[in-house]
Amino acid sequence: MADIENIRGLETSADMKMPLPLTQEGIQQLPSESLTEEFVNSSINRMYPGIQLPNNVNITVIPIIPGITLFSYIRFFHANPAQGAIDIYINGRKVVSNLQYRNFTEYMKAFPGYYRVAVFRAGTKTNPLCVSYMNLIGYRIYTAAVLGEENNCFEMINDNRRYLQKDTAYIRFAQLSANAPKMDVYWDDSLILADLNYKEVSRYMPVRPGEHNLKLRDYYSGAVLLEDPSVVLQGGKAYTIYVVGDMQDRVGLQVIIPLEGTSYLKF
Repeated sequence: MADIENIRGLETSADMKMPLPLTQEGIQQLPSESLTEEFVNSSINRMYPGIQLPNNVNITVIPIIPGITLFSYIRFFHANPAQGAIDIYINGRKVVSNLQYRNFTEYMKAFPGYYRVAVFRAGTKTNPLCVSYMNLIGYRIYTAAVLGEENNCFEMINDNRRYLQKDTAYIRFAQLSANAPKMDVYWDDSLILADLNYKEVSRYMPVRPGEHNLKLRDYYSGAVLLEDPSVVLQGGKAYTIYVVGDMQDRVGLQVIIPLEGTSYLKF
């Protein structure tokens, strides 16, 4: 496989961590007892015609040509404080190992189509924490926030592609703490967002680069739930400020502020 890639000088699906997707029909045929065994049906060859490997090996390798090949990016974010480290299997392939709470994977290329996602405690292959499905669309950038609950496996967040002015930073907020109250967001002591609730994702807001003060206040009482006095942002970059944590835990709420893929990924 590597020899073919070197000869052609192209990045291909063989370089991808994510497996090839399935059709809607194919995803329904995935055996429920085989969450950790990769399954491919013949429909994928019709969806994504590619390079057939020699020696009668039944694998299709799809060239990734910038500006031509339809693909997306996806990363996973471990957002559940009640779970330990996790492994993630996609269509039976292990794509994430030992992901710790509050950590992100790198963005991974993925082709549009259907995927089954199974989340396990790290190092295990039985008794999944949750099993769910996703349908990826081409030319999108996704963050899949793993909530790890039986009926609430993950929250798909679309990291919007947009033009970023070099003298402006862009922020939005995603509330992923299940037991936190509705909250108001104060930025440098000014109210910029009211009534942020669980699993809500705000619109993007342009702000000046530099250091800022962030406060989250209880929507009803006005009590400060969390304060970060030194949020530093760069111009020409986009950020999502993720609110995570357990209000009943001694650590309480936390904010995670990663750089969004729209700041640097290319298609």
